[in-house]
Amino acid sequence: MSSIADCGLRIADGKKQGWMRCLNPKSEIRNPKLGGFTLLEVLIAVAIMAGIVTIIYSSFFTASRNVEQAEAIRDSSDMARTLMMKIADDISDAYYNPAMNTPEVITIFNGKKEQTDPTDERSRHDSITLTTLTNWRRPNTQETDLWEVGYFFKQKPDGSGSVMMRREKRELSKDSPAGEGGIEYEITDRVKFFQLRYNEVGDTWYDEWNSTTRNRLPKLVEIALTLESGMTYSTYVEVQY
Repeated sequence: MSSIADCGLRIADGKKQGWMRCLNPKSEIRNPKLGGFTLLEVLIAVAIMAGIVTIIYSSFFTASRNVEQAEAIRDSSDMARTLMMKIADDISDAYYNPAMNTPEVITIFNGKKEQTDPTDERSRHDSITLTTLTNWRRPNTQETDLWEVGYFFKQKPDGSGSVMMRREKRELSKDSPAGEGGIEYEITDRVKFFQLRYNEVGDTWYDEWNSTTRNRLPKLVEIALTLESGMTYSTYVEVQY
């Protein structure tokens, strides 16, 4: 930068070029080539950065949501397969022997068709009660492999839907009639459709089966259920005994 004294010397020399430099000194502070960003440039940079951040956040949010949906589908599928396997095991090992039925021990197989809406076949919430040889005997007890198991639905207290229940009765005795007693607990509230169909032989399928009136077990049982997500699962189970 030119000083005031330097300007005076240049004026005294009468040099026009020096005079002009004195009036318009090209200091580093005022040199536009060495200056900072203008306000417009800053605003443009901020807008570009905001756009980049928005794109990154949107991509991350979408990926996170897809992962959550995939995990929810996987959890529902695992739950449905586990439930189907449990029901299939109980039905496959179903046991009915009218010759051993006494006032103390009753073997049964009773499947009922039930609908929350009589006009809508898709509202089926079937139930089944059976004696089966799937009991895991607890140590130091007189339990046998035979116990009574039931699957049925209960209405939620707030009326928002139904809950699938399982009932287990380990000890069969005259003090607890068939189809009653035992311990019941909630399995899931995700099942929106549950259907059981029974086949003795041939192409005829029945929506209900009562071993007391038929005096025998079905040969084949179809299990079908639909979750609240819309996913449907079905399988066929051959009754062993």
